[in-house]
Amino acid sequence: MPAPPDDGRRPPNITKSVVTFAFLAAASFVLGFIGLHRHLPGESLLNLFYFDLQLFVLGPDPLQDNTDGLPVSLQIARFAAPAVAIFAVIETGRVLIFAEYQRRRARRASAHAVVCGDSPVARTLVAQLRAANRTVVVVAERLVGTAESRQRGLMTVVGDAGDPDVLCAAGVPSAEVVYVALGDSAVNLSVAVRASQLAEGREVPLAVYAHISDPELCVSLQARRLGLPQPPGVRLDFFNVDDLAARVLFERQPLPTFGERPTRILIAGGSRLAEALLVQAARHWRVSGGAAHPILAVDFVAPQADAAVGALTARYPFLRRTCKITPVPVELTIALAGGALRTPHDRTFLCYRDENHGLKMALTTHRLWHGRPGSVFVPLYQLTDLSVAFDGGGTYPLLDQVQGRLRLFPMIQAACDPVLIGEDLVERLARLIHEHYVLNSRRAGDGPADSELVDWEHLDAERRRANRDQAHDIGSKLSAIGCVVVPRIDGGPLFEMTEAEIDRLAELEQQRWKQAKERDGWRYGPTRDDALRRSPYLLDWAEMPEEDRRKNRDAIRDLPDILADGGFEIVRLTKRQPDAQPVDACR
Repeated sequence: MPAPPDDGRRPPNITKSVVTFAFLAAASFVLGFIGLHRHLPGESLLNLFYFDLQLFVLGPDPLQDNTDGLPVSLQIARFAAPAVAIFAVIETGRVLIFAEYQRRRARRASAHAVVCGDSPVARTLVAQLRAANRTVVVVAERLVGTAESRQRGLMTVVGDAGDPDVLCAAGVPSAEVVYVALGDSAVNLSVAVRASQLAEGREVPLAVYAHISDPELCVSLQARRLGLPQPPGVRLDFFNVDDLAARVLFERQPLPTFGERPTRILIAGGSRLAEALLVQAARHWRVSGGAAHPILAVDFVAPQADAAVGALTARYPFLRRTCKITPVPVELTIALAGGALRTPHDRTFLCYRDENHGLKMALTTHRLWHGRPGSVFVPLYQLTDLSVAFDGGGTYPLLDQVQGRLRLFPMIQAACDPVLIGEDLVERLARLIHEHYVLNSRRAGDGPADSELVDWEHLDAERRRANRDQAHDIGSKLSAIGCVVVPRIDGGPLFEMTEAEIDRLAELEQQRWKQAKERDGWRYGPTRDDALRRSPYLLDWAEMPEEDRRKNRDAIRDLPDILADGGFEIVRLTKRQPDAQPVDACR
């Protein structure tokens, strides 16, 4: 399936007044030409055409001295044409006045959302924000009509989103969040940078999110943001619709479990979305069903399935530990006819680049219908409206869902959730840190408090913030040992630190954590007391018991694995630091 049609443009806002104007203008011109031809039979066609145009500016030259005996068609045209011209002047003035009014309103707005672009992603974001009663300013190449603007409760600033003056007119310096979803990822990046520059130094940071359709480019940009502290007043991040939509799909439709029998899913099509679904399926399975059901069986069907699965398992090592992936390097129809997919699947995802083909496969391949209700999913970008025809959209459905087995999933509506986009890279890494902590604690049987061994959604606010702070500091800690974070593309073994580097990073993490807790009012106490904010772990590294140091070191050792889960890896830029040598106390 291709990336969502970012470069799509909304058709012009054709109103009744525009249609009436066009009809009157054409009728006046035709009637005027016919009348002039009858009134001036000897004139050339070029002169008649010129005189006809003069009707729209209050009279051609031949009619200046005598208007007696004019044909009826010319009499009608000489009044209708100036009326059309006057209407055009009035309409132009109205549009210009309204545009200036919109600009002034937008410039005076504060704590609002700015959406740059008129793509499907941008329009969906506007709809979601308006549904949440947010004030929205749209930066687009055309002006939203007066009636439409009133109805939707939004403002439009017409112009190039890459122009700082246009962004200022949209109130970016005083906005709360900016979403950039134009037709090209490079343009989105450029606009996001310019918007960020307008907000530097603000007390309340401006959140800027740029849509990047290429997932590898998106991860690469996120890696570069992770290695650098956010500038004052700005929080910049990038999002990819395929990745977000895959996350939402499994959150809304968790994979079923069947006791001892492994859950089996089919992912067909070989698109970027298919790859994103495979990664997210494994991630959700590891957190929710993996402990009791360690194997998730996945059949990945696509002509280039071997290469795709090889690249994904190299990039995300946890896939091999969580799933048994079987690549089937043929088209789905061939795989079904040849008996390569004899075992029924509990969930099927048809992710083709051609949505029409995916929908056709779902409707015609009855061998896929043997599952339970909701077992065949067809993700859609361009054919989103079809989902209403099948599920009814709150009324009666127009088409049968094969007794509930067929599900059409609107991807853009699912992905363009402002709350979901707001979960930036730091938030996602914080989730991974917590997931690894829970999994490691369960394996080791350390028995931390029950309030800590819960899903991220049920974790208390203070512990969430602690994980976010830890994730935010990853880049700066790695720079202390001459390392950076890069996208994990080629696979290979995970990065290994020396014992000296592990000790150094563990000490830095303890120092950061201690300072953060003390800023929140925590103090040292021999036993933990949440009410009095006392903790026995608020110690400097040199004062910590060896057992607590070991836990900090283990958390640092887990860092390459955490980053690999997110599609990143650590790369050393400077010379490897040697391990500390033992000191002879007798010297």
